[in-house]
Amino acid sequence: MKQQIIGELKKIIQELYNLDFSEISLDTPPKKELGDFAFPCFLLAKELKKSPQMIASEIKEYREQSNNLSNIFSQVTPAGAYLNISLSPSFLTKVFFENLENQNIFANFPKKNETIVVDYIGTNVGKPLHIGHMCTPNIGQTLVNLYEKLGYNVIGDSHIGDWGIIFGKLILAYKLWGDREELEKNAVKYLFDLYVKITNEIEKDISRYKFFIVLYKETIDKKFTNYSSFSNKEKNILKDIDELQKNINLESFLLLKNIVDGISFDEYTDDLKNLLSTNIRFQNLEQQTRDEFKKLSEGNPESVELWKEFTSYSIKSMQTELDRLHVKADYNIGESFYEGIGIPKLGNYPDIQFTMKDIVKELIQKGIATQNDDGSVGIIFPEETKLPSCILQKRDGTHGYFASDLATIKYRTENSKKKRQGAGEKSWENLKKIICCADVRQELHLKQVSYTTKKAGWLENSVIPAKAGIDKNYENQKEIEFFHAANGFISLKDGAMSTRTGKIIPLKDLLDEAEVRAEKIILEKRQDIQGLELAKLKKIIGIGAIKYGYLSKSRLTNVVFDWDEFMTFEGNSAPYIQYAYVRGKSILAQANFEKKEKSFGKNSFEEKEEIELIKELFNYRDILIQSAKENMPHIIANYAYELTKKFGSFYNACHILSEKDEQKKYMRLQLVETFCKILKDTFDILAIEMPEKM
Repeated sequence: MKQQIIGELKKIIQELYNLDFSEISLDTPPKKELGDFAFPCFLLAKELKKSPQMIASEIKEYREQSNNLSNIFSQVTPAGAYLNISLSPSFLTKVFFENLENQNIFANFPKKNETIVVDYIGTNVGKPLHIGHMCTPNIGQTLVNLYEKLGYNVIGDSHIGDWGIIFGKLILAYKLWGDREELEKNAVKYLFDLYVKITNEIEKDISRYKFFIVLYKETIDKKFTNYSSFSNKEKNILKDIDELQKNINLESFLLLKNIVDGISFDEYTDDLKNLLSTNIRFQNLEQQTRDEFKKLSEGNPESVELWKEFTSYSIKSMQTELDRLHVKADYNIGESFYEGIGIPKLGNYPDIQFTMKDIVKELIQKGIATQNDDGSVGIIFPEETKLPSCILQKRDGTHGYFASDLATIKYRTENSKKKRQGAGEKSWENLKKIICCADVRQELHLKQVSYTTKKAGWLENSVIPAKAGIDKNYENQKEIEFFHAANGFISLKDGAMSTRTGKIIPLKDLLDEAEVRAEKIILEKRQDIQGLELAKLKKIIGIGAIKYGYLSKSRLTNVVFDWDEFMTFEGNSAPYIQYAYVRGKSILAQANFEKKEKSFGKNSFEEKEEIELIKELFNYRDILIQSAKENMPHIIANYAYELTKKFGSFYNACHILSEKDEQKKYMRLQLVETFCKILKDTFDILAIEMPEKM
């Protein structure tokens, strides 16, 4: 449609000024009542050496006097340096049915020979999904669906947390208290319970030796009152105890134990004797967890098998809940994969050709990282970046999130230069963009990651031949884009969450509550819906309500979860939109609607509400492009709401089933069908189901 409008403007300019002018763009007027489009006259004014205000007035006058123009414009109005354009109903009708015929109105994009990687979900083994997982999984899945709609090859990758000292805790806890039946039944809940239990036991141990140290110091202070008479050994004991109180840890306890072992029990009070004799209760659990993780890191077969079971069972268990949100990544490539120590892969994705130690060596060789005196490796960023320094490799040779994320990006970009290897493996070729969905707290970290990967040259594009379907700007794009799709936080009105202590709001409970509330609302309106039909409908409405409630807000917004706002059948909510869709489908069913060859004859849409609905339908393509440009799902969600409002106005103002004029009735039914298709398409992208009845 825009091209036809631009063509009409070119024709007017050619006839009026005898000028073949092609630099025509169209803007949107600040208010809808001013027109459908606005033509900025600045460039044309510069070419003609006239003021843009004069150009706008001259075009208006010429159009009013000319008899040789099409009926595309119903009105043109100068507005300063702009020419506001209103489209004629006959033109909109013609274009509407033309675009129905060629399917362009449904925003079908050609396939592109380019790949987008969306990094999202990012769950942790042994930790249950909670209310916070309403954020990145839903944002990421929307972006995956959106870019697929735009014609890209999209890879969804969940960079799961399947490595680290937590596995030392889980393996030790399982050896102490493990129950295979419980593990297989609900891995995430069971492993989380083990995690909380072992953490509490470690804290009990810590509190025991903290108390021991305090009592020990008090006893020593009471016994030795004349410091000048202390022996060097006694002075050292007091000095060591003072130091231990400042920094209590396992090494400190072991040091104290050595001191105690060197002194006779006869010198102490009964209280201290009792404490020392019962201190065998301290089991060194913290050290045992480190030992278990060390065995896993060294490839101990029993440890690796437990890791594999914990991880695979957890992925399966968490996916059950993610399925309720219609969220599923192509791959779950965890942190362990990048350690390069032979941990088995849990999916069909390309092998890795380097380790994190290789990453460290490469960055040192390129002068990006520096080896410190204590054996650690760090990166000091240039002053102009205003980024603080960070550690790439710890002094014990282990790596943290920073090195893991660098390895992840290098792995993805190197895959983009290779052909697909095995059956079922997705293509990574011609990587254009990596989108990382993570909350705003990761902003600094990801800026450090982005700077380092660019400096290392890992985001440079491989040479890509010119092919049909490739974005024209792609060949000039020197770097693969790395974008942080940051999100704010979501919470209930009750407050915060804590994984360490087990005080969280489980995602399962949230989804269950949504279904319970949806069922109550359904039965208030339709008591005839029961059984399997009710079970299905409450899922669609309940889950859809909370998903849309979140996705309709800017991803940067901190969202306070409000049941009343999300579950209402009025205003900007999923139930309101779903109800309009069901109403539209019901109208089509009652009319036994079938598409005809001749769509409209000489008739035109004339009612204001018809015209407004058509205009909104034509906005769909631009909405998708804008949403992808900004990586903002709420743009699509809010479009669905605006489209639904336009349909509501049309439904209330225009007769459809009761319309006597058969041609007009058919045209309106065609509007209803187009509305339903596009509205469902928006919800498909948002990964929200549409019901067939409500």
